[in-house]
Amino acid sequence: MVTLKQIEAFYWACTLGSFEAAAQKLNTAQSTISKRIQEFEIHSKVLLFDRTKRTVRLTMKGQELLRHAEEMLNRRNAMVL
Repeated sequence: MVTLKQIEAFYWACTLGSFEAAAQKLNTAQSTISKRIQEFEIHSKVLLFDRTKRTVRLTMKGQELLRHAEEMLNRRNAMVL
């Protein structure tokens, strides 16, 4: 099952441009972000990033899922406010 923590790690890595920046934003280690995103890919059976370069480059499916991730996080934030 995909978790909100995995979705959040994916969203911030995309938004901020790196796993390291996402880790800083979420007050966790870069390795934790990497693991959450890897688990997200495994559970969703989708390759989210093009890993041929060191930058965060989304696949086409990753771009599609980013929109859904943002929507889910916005809904979560609306629930807790």
